[in-house]
Amino acid sequence: MLFSVQFVVAFFIAFITLVQAGPARGGKKHGAAVNGIGVPVSNTKAANVISNRYIVVYNANATDDAVTAHQASVMTAMRKRSINARSIDGRTLSPAVDAFSMMGWRGMTLEAEDAMMLEISAASEVAYIEADVKVTAQALVQQTTTAPLGLRRISHAAAGSSAYVFDDTAGSGITAFVVDTGIRTTHSEFGGRAVWGANFVNTNNTDENGHGSHVSGTIGGTTFGVAKSVNLVAVKVLDKSGAGTNSGVISGLNFVAQNVTAAGLAGKAVVNISIGGSFSSALNSAIAALTRAGVTVVCAAGNENVDASSTSPASAPSAITVGAIDASTDARASFSNFGSVVDIFAPGVSVLSVGIKSNTDTATLSGTSMASPHVAGLAAYLMAVNSITAPADVVAKMKSLAAGTGAVVSKPGTGSPTLIAYNGSGL
Repeated sequence: MLFSVQFVVAFFIAFITLVQAGPARGGKKHGAAVNGIGVPVSNTKAANVISNRYIVVYNANATDDAVTAHQASVMTAMRKRSINARSIDGRTLSPAVDAFSMMGWRGMTLEAEDAMMLEISAASEVAYIEADVKVTAQALVQQTTTAPLGLRRISHAAAGSSAYVFDDTAGSGITAFVVDTGIRTTHSEFGGRAVWGANFVNTNNTDENGHGSHVSGTIGGTTFGVAKSVNLVAVKVLDKSGAGTNSGVISGLNFVAQNVTAAGLAGKAVVNISIGGSFSSALNSAIAALTRAGVTVVCAAGNENVDASSTSPASAPSAITVGAIDASTDARASFSNFGSVVDIFAPGVSVLSVGIKSNTDTATLSGTSMASPHVAGLAAYLMAVNSITAPADVVAKMKSLAAGTGAVVSKPGTGSPTLIAYNGSGL
């Protein structure tokens, strides 16, 4: 199709005007401008926004063909874009477009100038756009201790026990995906049950931080783990500093969904996400899709001592959201987030688990990151022991067992439950 010079110039002027008026355009459908970004986004209160990086979510009623065609057009436009295109903070924009699809929930992530994003937001197939944000691991400072108190606590109705009591089936036949910094798969605690799944950070397929390995040890280590026979899969979405992005986490969850479907693991899989950031409808929707795929999703409540409803993925309704207690006192940890979105509490203070300095190294960490894997391990444990497959049944069983102990969290925080995770050992 040919256009006159006059038409092209007129269109360009009109389009520039449209870009400059971006915050007002389409606001009712797509949101409003945030932090100086000229693109209407849905997460206007987001913190730690990454300039010019976006998560695009498609309408549920858009056909697969329409979504595919739209993504193809965007990829074509990206290939034609100047290689010198930069974000508002001076970063060279990536040409990559990462598409995802989970149980009918579809979208893509990309880096683009305002003009391109305004055009994308106007497409009838698009439901909303989120500004991508930074997320971090939910662990605190390293401490020194010699005993895994958490395991003792979750196998007894009351604090103060001296042993971990458990069924020796302990997660057999269940796969736990650890969406985190990776896993030191060669560590002796894993006994060959930990494998590498995917890396959305770099090409170094190992844990460069230690957070993911520590979490994995609590889920399924032979000494430190709740479910000692569970299979562990590393999904790396955080770098050596423990930082990542919402879009990276969504890519990790998309990998899990595809893997679960391909391997027939629906009803036999658990995901632990000991990560936190600003509230994100996109991330919460990804978790809902993963739950529909038959995966039990467990998330850390966060370490800001605030209501967890303001954060994601802790606020995801279909996730089991875990707050932290001190296993020696049953008091909510001073750092733990709280509120009605929290489902249950578990040990998260001075938790001993796997380290990454060697294949026999140990480390002691505190945080809701450490509480969450106790519950992820417990989910795998209960799924194996009780032959439970549906995520809703897993959380129902977990809450029923916890309620039966009579133990309660002291000072749980406004709106919080008082349930403490328990494996039903009878002690």
